[in-house]
Amino acid sequence: AGRSSSQGSSSSRSGSGSDEDEACVTVMRAELMRGHRPVVVSEVPVYVALRDRDGRLFEDKGNCKHVRYRWMRGPVIKPCFFHPHKMSQIRDVAKTYLCYCSKECFLRGWHNLPQHLWSAASEDDAADEPIAEWCEVAATRHYCPSQQDIDRPLRMDIIPLTKDGRDATPGMMSITTGTVIPTPKEARTRRMISNGGTFNAEWLSKQFKVMNWNVLADLYATESVYPYCEKWALSWNWRKHLILKELKSMAADIITLQEVQKDAFDDWFRPQLAEAGYEGIYQPKKREPIFHRGKYTTEGCATFYKTTRFKRVDKQTYDYDKLSAAEVRQLFPDAQSEEKALQRLSKGNVALAIVLEDQHIKVSHGSQSCGPNGGHAIAVVNTHILCDPGAADVKLWQGHLLLQSIRQQTGGSMPLLICGDFNSTPESAVYEYFRRGNVRSDHEDLRKDPVGLVKQLTLRHNTLMATAYETCTGREASFTNYTEDFKGTLDYIWFSPDTLSVLAISQVDDESQLTQETALPSSTRPSDHVSLVATFMFHDSPVEQEAGQQGGGRGLPSFLAGGGSQGGHGGYHMGGGHLATGTPTSSSGDGIYNMSNMHYTRDYAAQYFDWNAALSLEQTGNA
Repeated sequence: AGRSSSQGSSSSRSGSGSDEDEACVTVMRAELMRGHRPVVVSEVPVYVALRDRDGRLFEDKGNCKHVRYRWMRGPVIKPCFFHPHKMSQIRDVAKTYLCYCSKECFLRGWHNLPQHLWSAASEDDAADEPIAEWCEVAATRHYCPSQQDIDRPLRMDIIPLTKDGRDATPGMMSITTGTVIPTPKEARTRRMISNGGTFNAEWLSKQFKVMNWNVLADLYATESVYPYCEKWALSWNWRKHLILKELKSMAADIITLQEVQKDAFDDWFRPQLAEAGYEGIYQPKKREPIFHRGKYTTEGCATFYKTTRFKRVDKQTYDYDKLSAAEVRQLFPDAQSEEKALQRLSKGNVALAIVLEDQHIKVSHGSQSCGPNGGHAIAVVNTHILCDPGAADVKLWQGHLLLQSIRQQTGGSMPLLICGDFNSTPESAVYEYFRRGNVRSDHEDLRKDPVGLVKQLTLRHNTLMATAYETCTGREASFTNYTEDFKGTLDYIWFSPDTLSVLAISQVDDESQLTQETALPSSTRPSDHVSLVATFMFHDSPVEQEAGQQGGGRGLPSFLAGGGSQGGHGGYHMGGGHLATGTPTSSSGDGIYNMSNMHYTRDYAAQYFDWNAALSLEQTGNA
């Protein structure tokens, strides 16, 4: 038996009535936004447009007294056996007695499904027929589905009223949804991979967890970009629940997110994560707002931290366009070259930096960076570098400006995390620059330099950086971005190995899991990116990089002051807080260093941890 039922919505209108039954308003349009499937405890997003007798068109959000609403619940329509996220269109009443979403699934079940997976024949076929009665569940403009609505379609009736309050049924319009789906299931398990060593329980209280994730802004979650993903699974109404469950399940102390819309930050992330003990900072990209779902909005970076563990000391925004303008004026010889360079560099990308003070762990040596109350201080930078695959020069320029600005404003002394979507693979010039401190002159990404950006840069730095995943496993995650068109690693958690030890990372899903619904996003994975999670701790004692390093307390230069030099200055304020000061490590050499010397990071952690014994499983994501 076949069933035809839209996964999105369908609407219908009765015929016109007589003049004496004329309604005060006419229902012009009613539709589900983007064909959403209704989700339990989330309001069904419906748009209703009316026209009054004067010809004025307006959207009714529940305030019009000349129309009433009625929500009806329909019969059960079971999901497809092979694709539980899809509504069934066919029910096998002769052999397997299961439901399927397509002819292909039906034939697959008929020919290949083992008998022990068949369902039993229904004793009352009439009870399974979609012609069964519909019952009223609400008489309001807005409706949030309940558990009783799961696997059932809903129908919204919009009924105009006459002057005396009677139903003008000839002008009624109805909209029918797909079947109601439950909210996302609880977290799936992701195995933690340790950095080796022996277990010391004392250090469990000192570790802190960092999570990075590009959550895919609703602005970009379109059917044209992700045609393989179900419409309802692309909807923010569904994805926001999955994202929040994964964030909460990881219980990270620091969370860095990219592609967070301003309205999503205000209405969803900030209030929901506040309930879980987080405080958040947001920085939109420097681009013109985009008109989206009836309003102008932007997207950018959001950083959250557990207030029970960290306290914010300072905040700084790195605007790549402004930084580029200052750099270009110094490097380019004439106005024409300068204008061309700025046109290519003006992309609106940003980095959000905050300084946090650990409220649990105090510094044990004067050379360690500390906050106003003597706790370990750490700079957390969250960035989203340009995604254009044809602009490797701009990406490298942005990466260079970021490292240069951080060093100028921190003096290179502070423990550092740089998290984000770098839109650069491990083979890219950006990755090589971060990892090695320079870029090979014959690198593929340097060949295309249309306005001479790269040749103007001195591509060397001496900020020692490593990634959490490569340090723990010897290689980066196989995939952090997995779509039909691109599959690869673009996201990283970079850290300063001279001040921080990485203890463990959370294993990302293997390819067989990511292809269950072709690619990402899917009904169980709400973004086209995979989240990265790593556990760190501060070094108990400083790792000396230079024999001539001076002793004394290590100070934290103020982002607000914008200076990297401290000298013998006694004290200064950072976001209003007085900080310990001292003499920072002075940089020397040509900026090139041998990463083979980084084995000390692994050895340092190995002295204290056997994380395979301590942490074998970590919860994250959804089932």
